Amino acid sequence: MDGLIDLARQTKQFTEDGTRSAVRSRLSAAIDELALAEAELAAVHEPASRLAAIIAEAARVGEESAALRVAEEHELGAWLAAGGCDPRPGPSAAAAAAAEHSAALASDAAAARTALPAAEQAFQCCAAKVRDVQRRRDEAVCAAATEAAREFAEEYRTALKTALGHEAVLHGLREELLRCGNRSNPLPGALEAAGHIGEVIAEAKRNASARHDGQPARRLLAALVVDPDARLRKDG
Repeated sequence: MDGLIDLARQTKQFTEDGTRSAVRSRLSAAIDELALAEAELAAVHEPASRLAAIIAEAARVGEESAALRVAEEHELGAWLAAGGCDPRPGPSAAAAAAAEHSAALASDAAAARTALPAAEQAFQCCAAKVRDVQRRRDEAVCAAATEAAREFAEEYRTALKTALGHEAVLHGLREELLRCGNRSNPLPGALEAAGHIGEVIAEAKRNASARHDGQPARRLLAALVVDPDARLRKDG
């Protein structure tokens, strides 16, 4: 990650010929690679899910068939305990259907249990690949965020230079008034005016203060996950 950030310090979002910087190009490649890895993961997840569903369905039907068989045995036992008078309880249609369904699923479930470990291993391998690519994508996002900050800082530097230029003029006026008020033939009211200008400077700074704004940062980081060319902007 340090290498990516160092690279971000040396590049801009686009080079002079209009192509992406190395940082943005690396992020773009990582985004594309992650999309492919996630598609591969989804593809191998489907077979494993289908096999697991077959096994689960066979277990459910088997339990249902067993419960119906137990109910039949209870009914027959009660009939026998009562003396076995006709008519003798016969097998229920539901129990017969459940037993037939369970038998039909048994061979499928056995085959699914045999195939499931390989399908799960393929899924785990793809999941590990996705995690690795995602880590590299996130590192590239951080490097691109650093680059975006350096681009945004150019605007900040311009605004700050203008603000400091205004402040320098005010300080210059204050210092000149102090000089005039402290000379051998002092300018009447100069020292008082210098004090007021100091208050004006302090008040301007207080009124111009702003809280840290995390919303643009959150927008940038969310955008960089899918857009390698996203920029840091003060407003939306």
